Amino acid sequence: MVVSGLALPPSTHAGPPELRFAVIDWAPFSIIERSRISGINIDIATLIAQDLGATLVEVRCTFIRCLKEMKAGRLDLMASIAFNMERSSYMDYAPTPYDKVSVVFHVRAGQEDRLQDYDDLHDLQVGYVTASHYFEPFNSDLSIRKTPVGEERQLLPMLLGGRIDTYIGTNPNAAYDIKRLGYKDRIVPAPYQPGADVPLYFAFSKKSAWVDKVDALNQSIMDHLADGMIDDIRNRYR
Repeated sequence: MVVSGLALPPSTHAGPPELRFAVIDWAPFSIIERSRISGINIDIATLIAQDLGATLVEVRCTFIRCLKEMKAGRLDLMASIAFNMERSSYMDYAPTPYDKVSVVFHVRAGQEDRLQDYDDLHDLQVGYVTASHYFEPFNSDLSIRKTPVGEERQLLPMLLGGRIDTYIGTNPNAAYDIKRLGYKDRIVPAPYQPGADVPLYFAFSKKSAWVDKVDALNQSIMDHLADGMIDDIRNRYR
């Protein structure tokens, strides 16, 4: 079941309990094309729901809105979550990461010399996704001029339009968007790359009725890492 926005309809029939799953437009982990939703996270969440005996309800929202709804308990489960202490105050993480992403900076082709090392960031306008957790010292560096957006794909036209000088994102999804939108010759990786990998987790809202199933959630992830199903899912989208 797919729900657009956060107006969840009441259940009208008896059946497996609903597991309200946050879906962010973040290809290839979550791919939203008109009314169709697919991607790595969707396929893994479907396996998890089956293991938990739940009906998966996919709820579309921006990253920052999804975080707010998880905090309020109006969503049950979220994926592609990096761990930090603030989020752990309202989310219970499955301790086993199911994937990872690599932090990457991109610039306009021909302007690679503008970002040769970390210090160059202080002379640039840097785009990023609100509430995202990348790496230190970038996350807490208040001397960098940062431009927030709701979704990573918004940063590509902003870079080409000159509204920002570079943007921070993560691979494989940054490379996926650049290729999909036909920007491969216009947007390129910067010479400076932080070499930071970010593990990705599934997590329950601490206000969700499912929160006492976090051990079962973790077991599901470990089982499907071991049996190769998660690898098979990754390979379908990369």
